[in-house]
Amino acid sequence: MLQRLDSFLDEELLLSDGLWSHDQLERMNQEFTAAVERALELGLESRAAARATVRVGREAAIESALEAAWNWLCCKKGDVSASEVVKFVRARVPNIEPARVRFGLEQRFRERGVEW
Repeated sequence: MLQRLDSFLDEELLLSDGLWSHDQLERMNQEFTAAVERALELGLESRAAARATVRVGREAAIESALEAAWNWLCCKKGDVSASEVVKFVRARVPNIEPARVRFGLEQRFRERGVEW
């Protein structure tokens, strides 16, 4: 599995920017999906294992994105709007609900004893 590490040095690679066109990403997604389906058909992969991996992978991606947003918020000394924070997280985890972003940041405020 490939993972793009979050970095403040690559902010130019936000939504719609990047190395591949939308059509190329769609083609790569279709090829990957077909390869996984073929592995499932041949019994080389388990559907249960694939479901568990995706669930864990998404949750890990959410936590990583929330931590990156927290770090960004701290670097900006809180001078960031809520919509900018949601946009920042969604660039890393598309379709995440704003309530989930808020909850994740509230947890970090409490854990670190920060008043807000």
